[in-house]
Amino acid sequence: MSASFSLDSVRRLSRRFWRAENGNISMIFAIASIPILISVGAAVDLAKSGDVKAKLQKSVDAAVLAAVIQPSGQQISTADAVFKSDFASRFGTAKSATFVANADGSVSGTANATVPTTFLNVMGATSLGVTATATAKGGAQTRTPVCILLVSTLNSQSLLVNSGAQLNAPTCEVHVLSTQSPAAIFNATLNAKRICIKGSTIIKNGGVNPPAETSCAAISDPFAGTLPVPTVGSCTFNNKTYDSGTVTLDPGVYCGWTNFNGSGTLKLNPGLYVIKNGGMTFNSSWTVTGTGVTFYLVDQNATLTFNGNVNATLSAPTTGTYANILMYEPTGLSTSNLPINGTSGSSFTGLMYLPSRNVTINSVSNVSSNSVTMVFNTLILNATNWNIAPGALSMSVANGPAGTAFLAR
Repeated sequence: MSASFSLDSVRRLSRRFWRAENGNISMIFAIASIPILISVGAAVDLAKSGDVKAKLQKSVDAAVLAAVIQPSGQQISTADAVFKSDFASRFGTAKSATFVANADGSVSGTANATVPTTFLNVMGATSLGVTATATAKGGAQTRTPVCILLVSTLNSQSLLVNSGAQLNAPTCEVHVLSTQSPAAIFNATLNAKRICIKGSTIIKNGGVNPPAETSCAAISDPFAGTLPVPTVGSCTFNNKTYDSGTVTLDPGVYCGWTNFNGSGTLKLNPGLYVIKNGGMTFNSSWTVTGTGVTFYLVDQNATLTFNGNVNATLSAPTTGTYANILMYEPTGLSTSNLPINGTSGSSFTGLMYLPSRNVTINSVSNVSSNSVTMVFNTLILNATNWNIAPGALSMSVANGPAGTAFLAR
């Protein structure tokens, strides 16, 4: 009896023990499963963020590759547009991107995205941030010089080419910023590499066919605010008239009118010639030479006028403060006219920066230059025969996309 009781007691105690042990294992398993579930959930959320990062990187890469082959003024807008159209995520992701055009010609981009979490949310991490960066470089890009830039945006007929006008500029371009209608009128065909007109409307009369492109990305004025501003002192010369003979002039401040009548020979010594409240007028048959000279037209009344059968050979300095500047003016002047009424055979070398001048070339003006850059407000070409090539202070425009574009992260 006693033995039987002891055996039953052991059995009952054993059953209670096993029941108690099973409960502990369940508790332990439940506690142990928490970090396991968190780890699984974290893996799911991290996989989502990895997917978003891959898409983000792809979109930034595409944006900088598309941007780097565009002209400098269009790179950032191109990158933004490509990124916005390319990036898509199914996870309700918030995203942003910034792009920078670098000094070496490359384009860099940085994009950020915020991915909402599901499982990590219980741990207080409501979102995960991801970032992608990329830099693209372009291969060698051909650039074409621009010999003539007309900066007026408000004048119609900003470029007027009348019958009999000849302009031979086979290696460079003419750019017109006017957006008025018509922006240009052609009554003759110009021999230029390209004529880029920002406006959408031009007139071509008499079957002429200039190499003109409308709605074109004409370049902006690259010299505005960059040229040296001289200190203009008191007048060195006032209202001089020379009727003939051999004349030599020195640099200085020329006030009023300096007139050259009849016929003669004028030599301009090297240096800066400041023209103030008047001008230099070359009439009839003067031969004018000046090497290393710069003309600074102080105000809207200041001008240089070539009339009659003038033969002028003028070249800018090649070194110093005014290197490669032949004639220029301060920015912000009111518009005024500058006529060139006839030259028997002249040569200008250097930058002619006169953005407030409406230049008219009349009569038969024969100008040959191996190195000239011209910036005017507007230009009328009548009976002309100009042969020009790019100057040392040249403007240029990208000629098509770069040969290659590659990522350089």
